[in-house]
Amino acid sequence: MYNRGFTLVELTAIIVILAIIFLISFPNLLNISKNDEKKLYESMKNDLCKAGETYIYSNLNDFDILEEGKKIQIPIEDLIKNNLVDKNKKNPKTKNNVGQDELIYTVLTDGTLECEYVEFKKEG
Repeated sequence: MYNRGFTLVELTAIIVILAIIFLISFPNLLNISKNDEKKLYESMKNDLCKAGETYIYSNLNDFDILEEGKKIQIPIEDLIKNNLVDKNKKNPKTKNNVGQDELIYTVLTDGTLECEYVEFKKEG
């Protein structure tokens, strides 16, 4: 009667093959994760900018005339108060709530708005 099983050489070969597969695939998995984070961040910024534009156009009387080059600063806290942004919305990069962040709009030549998202920087 023979005992059936793997020899030490066969087990070592399997471990080496699995290690090579892992080393080849691991960087790709990291890149996928980073790309997803970037996409989530861009999506969050776009959502906030659209909410801010809605806020501006809904409150045009508060912003006077939208003339070229004018800067409009909107705290995201104002968007939350007006139910345009969820109070629990988080920045995918920092994992912090966006409530203390702000949006800065610049009125362009054609009257459209260019949005810049500014994150609140904690000191220390």
